[in-house]
Amino acid sequence: MNVSPPKTTVAAICFVALIVIAGVAGWRAMERRHVSTMLNIATLPASVTDIACASFGFSDVLERCTFRAASSDISALLRGYRFHTTRSCSSAGPGVGGPCLETTGPETSHNYCCGPAIGPDFPISHIYVAEPKEFDHGGMVTLLTDKSRTRVMVDLYIE
Repeated sequence: MNVSPPKTTVAAICFVALIVIAGVAGWRAMERRHVSTMLNIATLPASVTDIACASFGFSDVLERCTFRAASSDISALLRGYRFHTTRSCSSAGPGVGGPCLETTGPETSHNYCCGPAIGPDFPISHIYVAEPKEFDHGGMVTLLTDKSRTRVMVDLYIE
């Protein structure tokens, strides 16, 4: 004897599934807005995927996000602020003139200065830094990529 589930049960399951799907879509849209706000750009390029973010500040704003992007979209990610590339640490020492890229050892996204290890670990090859004047008491936005410029990490610090 086959007994079919009541229509209300099927409707309830469909309703819950719809809510879960809407929640996931909303969460992903919120992550994309968060990263675009960190970079001061209206929207992220369509190639940006696999976003993972963490906040780790108490009295200051300290945020870190990692994601994948097409290498051709890196310039679009850098449009929101006046970014400049960093120098080698050995050129003036690691404590002089802001962030630097230490070439003597493998620096990766998981051991880069001061923040949590999030997303897949990747070796850092390029560092771009901006010190926005809009940050009244100081701060910086740092965008780091791997050699192929397809793995990206963004650090936001606002004092």
